[in-house]
Amino acid sequence: MRWSVARLRQFYTEFSGLLALLLLFSTFRLFAILLFRPGGFFADNSDYDFYSAWGLTQVAMGYTTFETLWTAYPPLFPAAMLPVFEWSSRIPPWVEPRLFFHLLFGALLLLFEIANLLLIYRLAWRLEEEAGGQPAGAALRAAVFYALLFAPVYTLLGWFEAMPLFFLLWGLDLLLSRRRGGWLASAVAAALGFLVKLTPVLLVPVAVRWFGARLSLAGLRDEWFRRAAAGNLLRPALYGLVFVGVTVGVGLPLARFNLELVLSSFTVNTLRPPWQSIWALWEGYYGFGLVPVDMRNLSGLRAGGQWTSSLPWGAITAGFGVIYLWLYTRRYDWNRLRTPVAFTGISVIWLFLYSKGWSPQFVVWVLAFLVLLRADLVGVWLAVLLTALNLVESQVFLILLPGERWILVTTVLARTLLLLAIAVEFAGQIWPQAGHWLRQLSVGGVAAVTVGLLVVLGVGAPQAAHAYQQRRLAEHPCRATLEQLQAEAGGLTRTLLMADSALWRELYPWLQGHYRVAVVDGYTPDDRPFEEIQAEKLEAEARRGEFWWVELTPPGEEAPQWAPAAQRLFAEPDVYAVDVQQPDRCVRARVFRLPVGPGLGKFEGDRGPIELRSAVWGAARAGEILHLILYWQTAQVPSSSYTVFTHLFAPDGQRVAQQDNLPVRGLAPTNTWAAGKPVRDPYALQLPAGLAAGRYTLKVGLYDAAGQRLTVGGADAIELSVDIQ
Repeated sequence: MRWSVARLRQFYTEFSGLLALLLLFSTFRLFAILLFRPGGFFADNSDYDFYSAWGLTQVAMGYTTFETLWTAYPPLFPAAMLPVFEWSSRIPPWVEPRLFFHLLFGALLLLFEIANLLLIYRLAWRLEEEAGGQPAGAALRAAVFYALLFAPVYTLLGWFEAMPLFFLLWGLDLLLSRRRGGWLASAVAAALGFLVKLTPVLLVPVAVRWFGARLSLAGLRDEWFRRAAAGNLLRPALYGLVFVGVTVGVGLPLARFNLELVLSSFTVNTLRPPWQSIWALWEGYYGFGLVPVDMRNLSGLRAGGQWTSSLPWGAITAGFGVIYLWLYTRRYDWNRLRTPVAFTGISVIWLFLYSKGWSPQFVVWVLAFLVLLRADLVGVWLAVLLTALNLVESQVFLILLPGERWILVTTVLARTLLLLAIAVEFAGQIWPQAGHWLRQLSVGGVAAVTVGLLVVLGVGAPQAAHAYQQRRLAEHPCRATLEQLQAEAGGLTRTLLMADSALWRELYPWLQGHYRVAVVDGYTPDDRPFEEIQAEKLEAEARRGEFWWVELTPPGEEAPQWAPAAQRLFAEPDVYAVDVQQPDRCVRARVFRLPVGPGLGKFEGDRGPIELRSAVWGAARAGEILHLILYWQTAQVPSSSYTVFTHLFAPDGQRVAQQDNLPVRGLAPTNTWAAGKPVRDPYALQLPAGLAAGRYTLKVGLYDAAGQRLTVGGADAIELSVDIQ
């Protein structure tokens, strides 16, 4: 017992930093699974939803994976995921029905993610120990580096990448352990990882070199088939046989011995277009990783032909293979632990560069090796750049601005160059003849990409902002209303009111520079009806001057259904709602109040008086436009069409501005008016520059087709005083 306690104390003393980090790492990710959603405020974006739909197809609809469903994933992944879906379905669903599947499957992946952290710690310890440094500090630095990265956390919340990454790191750790049987366990781990995702197969060629096999004619002649030789192929052959045996022995039963569908993860790759890669740019495809065949469509999978590539994939494959073989056969020191770690990182990057497509979750594979091999400021900057490119590509381009193809071109080219720079850095760490200049080339490449991205950001940000604005305007439910209100801006109707805060969010960005855009609130600390308070505030607004009232109608509803507060205001005898328009889903009315009692004067028309009820005007400044609104009303519709004149006279009697036209800019001749309804008649008088300040006289009147003015109280015009500033 004493021995156990002492060992525990010693363990705690030695690894207290790791234990604290592990606790924070685990709980942070667990809380993130519970409370965070991938996609943030851009979109609800997670492959968990696809996994859930897959589970519904099998558990609820009666399909069976590898019998009546094909899959783009190797068989070990559905064998792990589908039972979790079934277990989560036994729990009564919450209001958000995805909760329990996300929680349980996320918890399963969290176990793999915790193991990844520990494996990174172990591998970093070994690398530093071999280099003669301080392994505890280096291992903890690498683990902290990984724990603080954003991309692994984000990936954990929406994708299963932690699971195959674990098998790759575990297989690598076992391969380097030099324990008896560790290399065979490494082959098992690599095979299990291959049954989750194809990437861990890269451990096989690394293991061949790690076992000392020399890939040369001399090695073939002197060592490959001699058991006593250090470079014999016995262990590489056994490693390969174990890998194949586990792959077949575990994979085929999980795939129900369906040889056709067990290869569907390879087959489907030939049916889909390249995505988010240099190959996608070459093909001219600017979308995401589309799988064009439903999982239930087995005949469509067999038929193929959903995408015809114009790329010479045979030549591309041969080219990548030759270059990889050349890199693989260089004379690295395979006795150093760093060599297999670095070459595995190079192999992962080379596979991604060759692959048809790139998905954001792939970055965690690169980051794991970056943490192990470049845990310094340059490595941090590379991690930040790769993550930022992922964010811009997957959220800004694919979701916000899919029409701005230059964004995808930039992110793909920058990421490709950065991946090449990282591969060159890794090669420089294990290539003794060219290591120094390769590492310098890598750093220079990263710097060049950084400068290029800053230039593109400076030039492209305004273009992206404009494109976003244009897209939102094109998709706006009230686009025509916005354009009409913008065209009318500058007059005396300078207030835009509504009862809906959601509508305010839609209108404010476009109209805030032209109008006072506000929501009429109905809150009061008193126990009074909400609509009553709203109506009182609307009445107060009407007393201050005219305004626009705007509402959003439900889809498919044509006739405006005014809010209760607006209906109450419009029912007032001295309040009028005119210019009612509904060019789209927004319906608006111009609201004004006219004073009760005598107006400014009554003109003698051919069928009775034409009353000028009121007149309002804005600020009058020399060199600017004087906005004027006349409010007319008549009890009997005139039979004649009269012209309105508005003449402005200086104190010395000189006429300085005028506007004569039929009412409402010629749109509402007097013989078309409705009896008893007011007519809002706007004018814009251009004031000459250099007018002296003072009180000017505005004469308003009517004349007939012969030019004869109508009389008003014995005069031929109504005179109003206007102060010029």
